[in-house]
Amino acid sequence: MTFHHGSLTRRTNGGSVPVMQVDGAIIGIIGTAPIGAVNELTLCSSKKDFAQFGDVLDAGYSLPDALDILARYASGQVYVVNVLDPQRHRTTVSDEVLTQDDNTLIAKTAKAGLISLTVKAGNVVVANSEYTANLLTGEIKFKEAKTGLTASYVYADPSKVTEADIKGTIDIATGKRTGFEQLRAGFNLFGNDAKIIICPEFDKTAGMASSLETLAGQLNAIAYVQAPRGTTLGKAIAGRGISGTINFKTSSDRTELFFPHVIGERGTPESLATHAAGLRMLVDVKHGYWFSKSNRQLKGVTGVEVPLTARVDDTQSETNRLNAVGITTVFNSFGTGFRLWGNRLACYPTVSHISNFEVVARTADLIDESIRRVQLQFIDMPIDQALLDALLSTVETYMNTLQSIVGFSVQLDPDADLVDAFSQGKVPLQYEFTPKIPAELISNESVVTRKFLANLVSK
Repeated sequence: MTFHHGSLTRRTNGGSVPVMQVDGAIIGIIGTAPIGAVNELTLCSSKKDFAQFGDVLDAGYSLPDALDILARYASGQVYVVNVLDPQRHRTTVSDEVLTQDDNTLIAKTAKAGLISLTVKAGNVVVANSEYTANLLTGEIKFKEAKTGLTASYVYADPSKVTEADIKGTIDIATGKRTGFEQLRAGFNLFGNDAKIIICPEFDKTAGMASSLETLAGQLNAIAYVQAPRGTTLGKAIAGRGISGTINFKTSSDRTELFFPHVIGERGTPESLATHAAGLRMLVDVKHGYWFSKSNRQLKGVTGVEVPLTARVDDTQSETNRLNAVGITTVFNSFGTGFRLWGNRLACYPTVSHISNFEVVARTADLIDESIRRVQLQFIDMPIDQALLDALLSTVETYMNTLQSIVGFSVQLDPDADLVDAFSQGKVPLQYEFTPKIPAELISNESVVTRKFLANLVSK
């Protein structure tokens, strides 16, 4: 009705709006497990969640081993992608000889992750009622002693998983994503992308490291890449050069390099990159994304694959030599325990800008993405003074709340032709900020002087 005798209120939302900080404490991990969803992005946040991929350790499955490490740090969230498909990645074992323990009556198959099992005593098949079997571990407990035991079984074989399985693809007919491609669905499924990407055991080749780097760039994440087992100190450093033969030949600002492997609680080698991912989450949650993970103790580490000299005041120490070429390592000195040591991304020393610090790069990523997200509600609004004020005020207010920076400025881009930009429906904002930088070197000037001898004669 056009006629109205009285009053009327129309409510509109104006002014700035709050910016929701993007969550950076999310790991994306791709690997192999004997059980669990296959080529599905699974959100995990506790040891109970990790258990769905099996708790069988040191059996060749990369996910259970890695998730056992991450569980020690118990922080953040993990997007897990298991690419081992028992329908394709399987091997048959026939008539494997079993050894039964005389006291416990338990025998165990050489492989874990069994899909099917047949047990014989001599030439006679042992009935299922005469034993109980844990197919995950391969442990078989008999009700009575047996002789001539053999087992024939099919098991989920991680050795049959290829790099192509890990990298994944998109089925054109169904749209189904596999491998790496599943991580691209993180935002649509759970509201955030993974910000640290790891691929334990499969990151040892240059090709896979390059693929991880590409994926990290597309997700605005950092890929943690581990040197292969057996790499020596000299080979790790040489790996950064033109004659390098390992997966360290990169100057990417989306990759951090790790050497050597560490020795874990069970006396087996563990990926330092995986430890670093867990530690990164712990620091994010406990202190903030702008705090460095370097110089913090690793959990459940009892040794290193390659012992390294480490002194905080020795520029020739092996840990310092590794850091100097952009490799993060382990610092183990008198009374320090095993500590992660290093702040720089693989772009160092090629790139001297402050963005070669991991915390600087991550701070910039999280700030930029947070601002982009909040601007959705302003897109397609009329360009007028109210819109410009709201946009500038929103970014300025957000910046004022950040503990991760030491200063900032927000304005319309001073180099832009605003009339031309506005006429094309474009609003060019410019914001500058300086992230907090880790105190990587504290230098002292020691002056030996005679001037304080005057204190002796003035009394």
